[in-house]
Amino acid sequence: MSDPQDRIDAWLNAEVEPLTPAPGTFERISHRAHRRKAWRATMSVAGAAVVIAAAAAAPGIASMLQHPGSGHPQPPVAAGTPSPTSRPAVTSNASGSVNSQSSRPVPSPGASLAPAGSGAPVPRNFQPTSVTFIGQTGAVIGQAGAPGHCATIYCTSLAGTSDYGTSWYGVSAPHTGPPDGARGVGQLRFLTLTEGWAFGPELWVTHDGGSTWTREKTHGMRVTDLETAGNRAFALFASCTGSGADYAAHCSSFSLYTSVAGTDQWQPASGPAASLPLPPGAAGHAASASLVLTGGPAGGQGYLLAPSGELLSGPITGAAWTVASPSAPCQPGAPGPGGQPTGALLAADSGRLVLVCTSATDTAGDSQAKLVVESSDGGAHWSKGTAAPQAGIAASVATQAQDHLVVLATDAGLYRSGDGGLTWQRVQVPPAGAAAGQAGFSYVGMTSLTNGVALPADPGLHEVFITTDGGVSWQAHPVSLP
Repeated sequence: MSDPQDRIDAWLNAEVEPLTPAPGTFERISHRAHRRKAWRATMSVAGAAVVIAAAAAAPGIASMLQHPGSGHPQPPVAAGTPSPTSRPAVTSNASGSVNSQSSRPVPSPGASLAPAGSGAPVPRNFQPTSVTFIGQTGAVIGQAGAPGHCATIYCTSLAGTSDYGTSWYGVSAPHTGPPDGARGVGQLRFLTLTEGWAFGPELWVTHDGGSTWTREKTHGMRVTDLETAGNRAFALFASCTGSGADYAAHCSSFSLYTSVAGTDQWQPASGPAASLPLPPGAAGHAASASLVLTGGPAGGQGYLLAPSGELLSGPITGAAWTVASPSAPCQPGAPGPGGQPTGALLAADSGRLVLVCTSATDTAGDSQAKLVVESSDGGAHWSKGTAAPQAGIAASVATQAQDHLVVLATDAGLYRSGDGGLTWQRVQVPPAGAAAGQAGFSYVGMTSLTNGVALPADPGLHEVFITTDGGVSWQAHPVSLP
């Protein structure tokens, strides 16, 4: 829409033929001029008050997180389309929810909690593959539209929500495709409403809530996991040769890297976490690692389950990590979709670690033996363990220690335990209409004692599942139309 002031200027500068004024015209003009002057003085004072109030209330509004109709002056940006002002991709020798299995860290001080962003409509056929939340505000990443008919040569898109998944709007996305060997992204994490990363296997960063994205250097390695807490992001950089969507397969080494938000500089973590070799005799295609973080700006802890089964831990401040346990109850095993392990599912909260160990899978009967073990001392000692339901193949686990809550995502649905894994109840059946081989759920995360989110294994269902009662009931929320 054109600026009203431009239309006034055009009208005032246009050539006109003057007419003889009617009697009393000059007196009326003088009277109106005095009224206009007084009105402008009043509005000037009011406008200054509004600007000062806005500056005090929202010093860092994030462009990702505005719902439609907020009146933000910038034009909308279509999802899947980089902003015209976005910086070009960084070239180097690099070849390449809620955070994944962690409790949701508290946003860093100074982060704007006011919803702000493009408000563009979400493109049709949005297929979410990863989700991240901070409070009621979150985003999903995935492919949207139809190949060859997207806003750019890529169909990678983001959608945001400021009401915990009830409604969605478009957000600009990294200018890259889906995971394909050493290229593309399929996972998403945000630390605050402005600082976020898209990864797997490439690594992209935004400092303005998703309005612009920049590719970061990974020095030839692929990013298989990334989590955020405090004022930092931690990521697993791996040397892998897997092709297609199996970008995290055939990995020969893993290293933990960290970056302070806003710096765009990634450094290896201090201590043994900087180099995680494979266990002796292990085949590269079966190796994976898992990373979880807990806590917020006041302090927190990170845990890393190495391919060998060694458990490391360290503060989220960037100080050195150490070995918490030389041997966890089970090893991660082969990587699954999104790079996460399939043999050991790790989750953490401020007071507890939960590890779901899985055994051989009966694909014909769609069953799998699962043992849930816990540690309340940072992994130094583990409980004897309790059995989880054998029905379904496990894909993800979430926990909230304060309520002894454990939620397990499988291809047979979502299972909930309110007593630390002693008893279980299936609280959500697999979504209807899933494609063959993509039944059930691929991810579950609890963002608070009451709120949680789950992703169907089939992203083509265009939806996420939300709970607001501690995982007792779940409702499907569509991100877009088919």
